[in-house]
Amino acid sequence: MPKTLLALGLATCGFFAIPLFDTASIAHQTVKTSDVEAMIHLDPDDRPYANKQTLAWAMLTKRNGEMISPAKCNCRMMAYDSQNRAIARNLPLSSMQMEGHKQGHEAIRTTIKFPKPGVYTVVLTGQAKDKSFAPFEFKVPVTVRP
Repeated sequence: MPKTLLALGLATCGFFAIPLFDTASIAHQTVKTSDVEAMIHLDPDDRPYANKQTLAWAMLTKRNGEMISPAKCNCRMMAYDSQNRAIARNLPLSSMQMEGHKQGHEAIRTTIKFPKPGVYTVVLTGQAKDKSFAPFEFKVPVTVRP
C-alpha cells in the first residue's frame, strides 16, 4: 500500500480508499530531526479553543528511543499567528509525568492562550544541557476553534 495513503489513514480496496481510523480523532503530532523526535499535543485533541488556556506538552526522545528528560534540555516554546506575529514567547515550561508511561517519563508542558480562531504555529526549540543530542526546532501547525 502506498505510504502516503497509510499516512492519511486510508487503505485501498480496488478503486476506493477506505478509512482505517478516524483522522479527525488523531490527537498527537510527531515531528523529527536526525537526533530528536517530539510528540506534541494541545488540549483538546490538538484543536484548542480561542481565548481559553490550552495545555500544550511535548514528549522528547532520542533517535535510539531513549527518553529525554525535560531537566536535560534547554527548551523554549512559542506560538505565532498566521502572519508570523508572536502571540506567546518564552512560555514558562515545567515537567509533567506522562500517564500510562514508566515512572520518570516526563513531558515538557506549558499553557498557551490563542486570542481568536484561526491557524497558528507552535514552535518548540531546544538543545541538550549535556550535548547528548543536537539542537532542534519543531514547528507544528495548530487550528484554533471558536
